[in-house]
Amino acid sequence: MSNEAKEPTVQVPLPDGSQLEVTLTEVDDAGAPVLIVWPAFGAKARFYGQLARALAARGIASAVVEWRGQGGSTPRVDRDASFGYHDLASVDAPAVTAAVRAARPHSPLVLLGHSLGGHVSTLYATTHPGEVDGLILVGSASPYFRGYGWTGIPRSYIGTSFMALTSRVVGYWPGDRLKFWGRQSTVLIRDWSRLSRTGRWQPAGADVDYENAMETAQLDVLTISIEGDPLAPVKAVHALTDRLRSARVTSWHSARRVGHIQWVRNHDEILDRIEQWLKVTVA
Repeated sequence: MSNEAKEPTVQVPLPDGSQLEVTLTEVDDAGAPVLIVWPAFGAKARFYGQLARALAARGIASAVVEWRGQGGSTPRVDRDASFGYHDLASVDAPAVTAAVRAARPHSPLVLLGHSLGGHVSTLYATTHPGEVDGLILVGSASPYFRGYGWTGIPRSYIGTSFMALTSRVVGYWPGDRLKFWGRQSTVLIRDWSRLSRTGRWQPAGADVDYENAMETAQLDVLTISIEGDPLAPVKAVHALTDRLRSARVTSWHSARRVGHIQWVRNHDEILDRIEQWLKVTVA
């Protein structure tokens, strides 16, 4: 059967009136796995179009999420935006998962989190047991500064503290003007900065114990690290997956220097590994 990609977009409504745009790349097999792709910090859904089409060529459907306030997701982030990790993991992710499940009711559903998208995917999957069939993390690491060697203090500790201060003063992180990680909610930046300084997975406003959920969740996880990735070095990647003590974790390291972001368009080896893992895990 043909695996020609079809790419409609759907709007997923949230309780506060916001809407998330999700791009579906379908395949003909109604029972084929579908990957919900949560992008990297500030990365737009269209950047993952080539990846989605490459997955479809392998018979794997996908749904790429546009972060709040980006692209066709509304409204635009401004001083009133107050969402952080907890909102993304407890509101946005369940809504997107339900929409994708409705669109492909016969498919195994797996999250693919890239960088920050891996953080949200992990927090959601570990606090909502049974809602997804697996978790794939690519270039996703704990941002805790001690996982980054000698660059940890200037990059993860001081750098994220500066971003948190800037977003507090401006009312949001003006990444669209600075050309650096997109326009973001102050709460999200503060959550990320706190995690970078302390290593604790407990975002503002959380009414669940994320750290306990991460340690006790039983799920299948594939984690992929990339050689020479300065934003997700192997030590920092393990600092995240080491929290998943009850999960069935498969770790794989790409020896090719394909880049923290650039792997999305130079991905054949990584997709080979993902396809093999899916066949074993969700077949």
